[in-house]
Amino acid sequence: MDEYAQLYLSPHLDDAVFSCAGRIWRGTQAGERVAVVTVFAGCPGSGAPLSPYARQLHARWDQPVEAARRRQMEDVRALALLGAEPIHWPYLDCIYRRTPEGEFPYASQDALWGQIHPACVDMVEKLARRMRVLPLTSGGRLYVPLGVGGHVDHRIVRRAAEASGHPLTYYEDFPYALDPQALEAALAHGRWRPECVSLSHRALEVKAAAIACYASQISTFWGSRDAMGAAVGAFAERTGGGDPAERYWRCVGP
Repeated sequence: MDEYAQLYLSPHLDDAVFSCAGRIWRGTQAGERVAVVTVFAGCPGSGAPLSPYARQLHARWDQPVEAARRRQMEDVRALALLGAEPIHWPYLDCIYRRTPEGEFPYASQDALWGQIHPACVDMVEKLARRMRVLPLTSGGRLYVPLGVGGHVDHRIVRRAAEASGHPLTYYEDFPYALDPQALEAALAHGRWRPECVSLSHRALEVKAAAIACYASQISTFWGSRDAMGAAVGAFAERTGGGDPAERYWRCVGP
């Protein structure tokens, strides 16, 4: 089985790149084998029913059909730019999931930030079992989302990773980490040690270019690609105290 020096767990087809593209690129430039595992990268079956909310999102993304497949293609392009490998797991994004009764438990914007639905609770252990056998090299690092902002899928991935038994390095979910209070809430339990990774001007350029590959998602957070680039640069400088950086965290105690 192929092994990786760095593995990034991404809830959706953009999260790890939005948050960690600078470090990913630095790793591949140094000759390390790096992959991003997108957990909720599955595609609803052809003709599968969608909630009105999911159809609304597809329209905003300008992807009325095969939106998940097209988002996979965006991810492949972004990671090719960074020199990393995409690994797409088949689990569905919460906006597509249904209960055994056929209901959509996440059929509104508010639901994405609410309680994890009981129908999804067993998913944590299922994912943890799969994460336990991820192919890391000796001394390799597994990067997982802090869950800043509280999106249900980010919380599920974090909980599963914490149940997997791997030593973890946490990343700040961008752009949710723009809110200092949201970051504080994600770090509320435990003692944490930060690690800042400096980014060169070139690394910052590549990061913005990789994020721009997710064309369907730009309008979710920014008014334009230029606005996205400005936000990425400003956040990196804020994180590094004037010198662009990404920040990571390790839990060092309860």
